[in-house]
Amino acid sequence: MLRALVLAFSLALAGCSQPEPDAIPNVKLGMSPRDVRDRFDTTGSGSWQTAVGTGDDTVLDWTAKDSSAKFAHARFEFHLGMLVAVRARSSDRATGEQIAATPKTVTLHKPDPEGGTSVVILARDCPTHKDEAEALAARAKR
Repeated sequence: MLRALVLAFSLALAGCSQPEPDAIPNVKLGMSPRDVRDRFDTTGSGSWQTAVGTGDDTVLDWTAKDSSAKFAHARFEFHLGMLVAVRARSSDRATGEQIAATPKTVTLHKPDPEGGTSVVILARDCPTHKDEAEALAARAKR
């Protein structure tokens, strides 16, 4: 129980230090699923789908139904009810790979094979995403 409270507190702080607030407008790590659904700017018609993962993990998926949406797809991953990872494909064009790292988060922008930009935001202190986040952070230092 204490570990869960420490994780929840550290993830809440991660939301305050997201390196690029415009990466996914109105969405920050540490949010609840309800907050993400209420604040994510879908800009166009689409649909939400919820999946329950293992343990305390939950996934919210947004899929656009038309090409006018800013994001064709977005996956929001939650651990213990808090947003710890975002994987999205935006209509913006990336010129190359960019990685930004802070002590709490890692954000990756790279060209997506289907067009647009792939955006990944990870909490570095989430046990589910720690290895992936640290690998990206190491690449940012190169």
